[in-house]
Amino acid sequence: MKRGFLCLVFLVGMITALGSIHYVLGDPNHFSWPFLPKYQRHLVLVRTHGVAAALTLLLGPLQFLPRLGFHRQRGQLYLLGVLLGTATGIPMSLMAEGGFSSRAGFMVMSLLWGFTGFQAYRTIRLRRISEHRVWVIRNFALAFGAVALRGYLHLMQDWGWSFYDIYPSAVWVCWVPVMIIAEFWIPNSGRLK
Repeated sequence: MKRGFLCLVFLVGMITALGSIHYVLGDPNHFSWPFLPKYQRHLVLVRTHGVAAALTLLLGPLQFLPRLGFHRQRGQLYLLGVLLGTATGIPMSLMAEGGFSSRAGFMVMSLLWGFTGFQAYRTIRLRRISEHRVWVIRNFALAFGAVALRGYLHLMQDWGWSFYDIYPSAVWVCWVPVMIIAEFWIPNSGRLK
């Protein structure tokens, strides 16, 4: 059950990550509205954030399979993605579409992402493996909020809601429920067999 769920998370995360990389590294004239002018003005920031966040989506699920080898090296790359994603996510949150609610949601998400990444690093340095695993689950849940955000936006727009009607709540809906699911997952997060 766990392995099947992890495979699904990896697949959806990989599709989102590859799509995001293609989007942010592609022609800046093809950015979608209403992000186009802002993303073009802050191209390096947007591209750094997109690639760093995509890296965490690609590497995150693999970290729960330590028998694959190179766990430490993948973890270091993953945390580099978190560090860069947080460092770019904070200024990006200040210019988020949707007003105060969106900006606050992205800011809290970015700060929690950085904090949980730091805790994952701190606990592994102290060799507290069980605590480390808990913080990595929380951290990856926040990263997976990017997948949930895209899914929620597409679903709600398919149901006839406008972008501006749903975006202020989408920012919160994308990561809060995923964090709740992660907290339920944590008690049963032992090493996959």
